Amino acid sequence: MDLLLEIGCEEIPARFLPPARAAFSELLQRRCAECGLGEGIQVRSLGTPRRLAWIAGGLLEGQKDKDEEILGPRLEAAYDADGQPTRACQGFLKSRNAAVGDLVKIETSRGTVVGLRRTIRGRSTREVLSEELPAILSQFSFPKSMRWGEGTFSFVRPVHWIVCLLDNEVVPFSFAGVEAGRHSRGHRMAPGGELPLEHPRQYLDRLRERFVLVDPAERRELIAREAARLAQSVGGRLVMDEGLLDEVTDLVEFPVPVLGRFEPAFLDVPRPVLVAAMRNHQRYFAVEDSAGRLLNAFVAVGNTPVRDPGVVRHGNERVLGARLSDARFFFEHDLEVPLAERVPRLQDMLFQADLGSYYEKSVRVANLTVWLSWKMGLGAWERMNRVIEILTYAQENLHTDAERISWRVARAAILCKADLLSEMVGEFPELQGEMGAEYARRSGEQPQVAQAIEEHYRPRASGGRLPESPEGAVLALADKLDTLAGCFGVGLKPSGAADPYALRRACLGVLAILFERSLHLSLREMLQHAVRGVADRIQVYQRKKAEEKARRAAQKKKDLAAPERPAEFSEDKQVEELLEFFGGRLRQRLLEEAPADRVEAVMAAGFDDPVAALLRLRGLCSIASDPSFGDLVVAFRRVSRILEGFAQDGFDPTRLSHPEERQLYQVVSEIGPVFEEHLAAHRYSEALALLAGRLRAPVDAFFEKILVNDPADASGSANRKALLHRINGMFSRVADFNRLQVREG
Repeated sequence: MDLLLEIGCEEIPARFLPPARAAFSELLQRRCAECGLGEGIQVRSLGTPRRLAWIAGGLLEGQKDKDEEILGPRLEAAYDADGQPTRACQGFLKSRNAAVGDLVKIETSRGTVVGLRRTIRGRSTREVLSEELPAILSQFSFPKSMRWGEGTFSFVRPVHWIVCLLDNEVVPFSFAGVEAGRHSRGHRMAPGGELPLEHPRQYLDRLRERFVLVDPAERRELIAREAARLAQSVGGRLVMDEGLLDEVTDLVEFPVPVLGRFEPAFLDVPRPVLVAAMRNHQRYFAVEDSAGRLLNAFVAVGNTPVRDPGVVRHGNERVLGARLSDARFFFEHDLEVPLAERVPRLQDMLFQADLGSYYEKSVRVANLTVWLSWKMGLGAWERMNRVIEILTYAQENLHTDAERISWRVARAAILCKADLLSEMVGEFPELQGEMGAEYARRSGEQPQVAQAIEEHYRPRASGGRLPESPEGAVLALADKLDTLAGCFGVGLKPSGAADPYALRRACLGVLAILFERSLHLSLREMLQHAVRGVADRIQVYQRKKAEEKARRAAQKKKDLAAPERPAEFSEDKQVEELLEFFGGRLRQRLLEEAPADRVEAVMAAGFDDPVAALLRLRGLCSIASDPSFGDLVVAFRRVSRILEGFAQDGFDPTRLSHPEERQLYQVVSEIGPVFEEHLAAHRYSEALALLAGRLRAPVDAFFEKILVNDPADASGSANRKALLHRINGMFSRVADFNRLQVREG
């Protein structure tokens, strides 16, 4: 049997539609399986801005009959000496609405009992769906919902009609005060009023007759094909934007792409501005030539078929022309003030109330970039507390590449937020960084400085582009670390879905840059330097909080309270909180590559160097399929168990008296330097293979022949444990093997 469900609403925001369609499909499949209406039914998700719709195929006609066996009291407790039902038996029959004649004897593991055997007749699919569908729809959650009329029910938008057909029958139910029926509606501008449907198989074709393409995939393909054709008609190609294509697909019911043009003079405005004006403000597709240069053309997507496309074209051209005129004015006006001259005005622009201005942030970030570039082996100076001084150095006084890189990252850090004061970024906030780079280039800044300014916001989203230049990577790391340290220090940690300063994204961005560039840097050390940069601001915040708490206490008691002593600033506490936060994000990232037990094993061995943690995980996974992997785990666990509660007291190889002891020590001594070389080069799979191949046999022989805990030789036992402690330490450098789910034997 086929099911059609359509919920007709007022216009639904485009970003709400894909997750809603997917969520309902999953719920419907699961509930149909649970209710016995069919396993693995196929659900097709459909919809437009005015409707959410699904077609499900392969439903059964009804539930299967089920035999039920209900156990009652034991046979001897069910009847008295006269063979009459006891009170216990009568209570059982009453609770089941049954008579004495319905009882049967049933053999169970606890003996013979009386009970009932019944056949529960399955209900029809139509009957079950009339109950289940309203319940499923009520489980929907949207980023924002609304109420309407006098009711208290909430949904993404007011519901105007519902279609629900099971083959050619209506499934009766009510949702949001609307009764389900068989009448849909076509395009808002199409004539004909309500659209009766006889069967779910008619749905797509009948709506197409009324100018509604209800299949998102069909609309998407039509838009992409026609937009590309229109771009080719003017000798260009579409600047394809998958996100914009997805959005436009769910903005229209009947897409009608239209080619428009704008004045060639606007091409003097930087490309990011033109694309942003077309994409973000108007949802237009830009057009470029084969060399990647923008053309003075665009593709708009209308929602209504029209007799004269020229009217639509002219309207879109007029709207975009006004947008581009504004953008050109902002751009030209911004160029009147060099980027560097805007920097002092950042003192009047607040970054965050407790963390100060953007000027203060820029100086903190600049100091951090100088240290980071030195730590990464790029820059010349470990510390530059008065980083502004570096910008006064004449170029001819910078003699080495390292000094020049230090100068460039500091210069880029001081300038990177200056474009926030520009009119262009005020109108197009999404262009911050890109416009800063453009203004830097036009102000005569070095190309590397401009590129770092452009790249320091990367990645802008999960999986987004990463900085390509070393200066950009340094600046992006410093900016994100400063934001994390500052926000955590003044109590702005993410909670639940609330993350107004995008700290989760900043954390993932730091990890992504470290991974992309294989930077073996200490998280703890980076966070310590970042926290030191905002320490004074954190202490002011803590004093303010203490004063507020004392004031509230005084008001509550209606008398003067002694000022509360502010919490003492602890750099270690701030760093530990940040490390815990990074650990959570790193764990999520590693779970994309390996099972949870391997991730936990690697994390337990430390993650101060996230890149090393990732490589250790990959090394562990590479050897996990090898037969020696089980031997490796068994060897570690045997060693680990014997060392429980052991405190290292030193090891003396001259006290080893048994051949098995000496053989194990010899193997450990031989593989130790090679193992260290593998670790130093981050060759973790080779290091683990070495342990597995060389240690299993001597460890087995050691445990077979040697009594480790010898009551008659306490000092010898401690010496043997010290040897095992060395082996345990080698394993633990890679992972905590006790956390791996591997069977022994």
